[in-house]
Amino acid sequence: MNTKNTGIIYSLEDRPPFLKALLGGIQHVLASFVGVITPTLIIGGVLGLGSEIPYLISMALIVSGVATFIQARRIGPIGSGLLSVQGTSFAFLGSVLAAGFIAKSRGGGPDEILALIIGVCFLGAFVEIILSQFITHLRKIINPTVTGIVITVIGLSLIRVGIVDFAGGFGAENFGSFTNLALGGIVLIVILALTLLKNKTLQVSSVFIGMLVGYIVAIFLGVVDFSKLGSQELFAIPIPFKYGFAFDFAAFLPIAFIYLITAIESTGDLTATSMLSGEPVE
Repeated sequence: MNTKNTGIIYSLEDRPPFLKALLGGIQHVLASFVGVITPTLIIGGVLGLGSEIPYLISMALIVSGVATFIQARRIGPIGSGLLSVQGTSFAFLGSVLAAGFIAKSRGGGPDEILALIIGVCFLGAFVEIILSQFITHLRKIINPTVTGIVITVIGLSLIRVGIVDFAGGFGAENFGSFTNLALGGIVLIVILALTLLKNKTLQVSSVFIGMLVGYIVAIFLGVVDFSKLGSQELFAIPIPFKYGFAFDFAAFLPIAFIYLITAIESTGDLTATSMLSGEPVE
């Protein structure tokens, strides 16, 4: 594929040098980190899950990493073979919170709340798994017009998330403060400046360097809190169904519907990735 006219430095089948690949991988992790853990923080905070939140964050990151590896490597019939980071959709927040409140209304604590959420999400996932086998037969429905609209909606939703994070993140006490906006502005300027340079290594690692510069500045400004690092375990081992397994049909229905919606969202996301990468859309 000719990458000169697309602005792509490396195409899908290229093998960049180790250092460039390492920096690119690190900045992908850093760029996706907030999006992966934010839903967990919101759900944990609203439902009062307290001490369980660090473990849930660890599990969200582990699942995201494993799913991204499978998606990129394409193991058998599973995966697109594209560099597509896997995480959760913010569309699930409302229905997951509703499931949690159902368990909470029955006097359930964190274990009962998480058991119900995990149960309905686990079963709901099969809706998308089954639907994936028929996606190729739905091209008359999921046509370029539909995927184009979905791509636009995804972009608009990311703008909102980006602006919120730029100002301090969901629920921040100093949301929109000068410090937050200044830090975001510094990171943005560094990224844009490096992107405009002709040095490919700096272009590839622009996000990583921008976030690193912002983090260093944040440390000097005293807005980075290291106090809780020593109180957390260094490693968290995944335990399947640690909180048990519960089911409620009223909680399951909205979750199943969101899985239907995210199947179309994922189709649009992967279509956009294919188009921007110059790869065929299959």
